[in-house]
Amino acid sequence: MNTPVVNSSVALQKCMALAGWEIAHIDLDLTGERPKAEIKLERCDGRWLLARVDRLGRACVETFQREHMLGMNSSTKGRRPLSAQVNDVFLGRKTCLGARHLLRVMTAYVADNATTPVRLADIRHAWAAVMDAPLRLTARDGKEAA
Repeated sequence: MNTPVVNSSVALQKCMALAGWEIAHIDLDLTGERPKAEIKLERCDGRWLLARVDRLGRACVETFQREHMLGMNSSTKGRRPLSAQVNDVFLGRKTCLGARHLLRVMTAYVADNATTPVRLADIRHAWAAVMDAPLRLTARDGKEAA
């Protein structure tokens, strides 16, 4: 593992945490001729964001709101007990012109929807630090590869 990449990814996680967002997953490589990005961010109130560039180079940022409720499983017959149900409500999609435009749109969304105010410049600076080298990060597992 490369120490500057580790330091910049820790700084990114701290910046995102200050804004109220948690990094669930990052697979980012803007160094090759075909940039790739898959980023999932989550907020404590159920809001989550998925930003990705697919194999064809199409880029978009999608937002969702996760709702938890008690309900009945509709796939079974007869008497059914109440069980925990999860519903992800689609909020919107923003199409981007490429991976770098995707990161600009995503950072603006994160800054606008932060639970505590964080400057857009600080969020963009934190993301810019991890764009120079390939980064794979899954925050919940604590695994990181450069």
